[in-house]
Amino acid sequence: MSSGPVGLDVREYRYQYWYYKVPDGISHFATTNNQWLITKLQFYAGAAGGQFALSDTPSPPIDVAANGCAILEPNGGYRGDIVTIAGLDSVLIIEFWIQVNEVGPIAVTIT
Repeated sequence: MSSGPVGLDVREYRYQYWYYKVPDGISHFATTNNQWLITKLQFYAGAAGGQFALSDTPSPPIDVAANGCAILEPNGGYRGDIVTIAGLDSVLIIEFWIQVNEVGPIAVTIT
């Protein structure tokens, strides 16, 4: 488990993680409407390789070689969407914190 963002009051925030395995060869999009504070993002590419991209960065998608991995640890400094998740059988695991609310855990919308 990754650490919470610096200065985070753990009584007001809840840790959560999200796991997604790419079911096909097309690109997918994940959003929570900026409700998450991402502390760690792990991408494990499938046998054909894969890529992912963040919405708030001007750089191109991050390509990951076949069976390789990439790990980013923004420590809560990233709230945006994941605009590209691609690569058959690739896996994306995101660890994040959310502000406690009466509804409970947030939903990650995938398109």
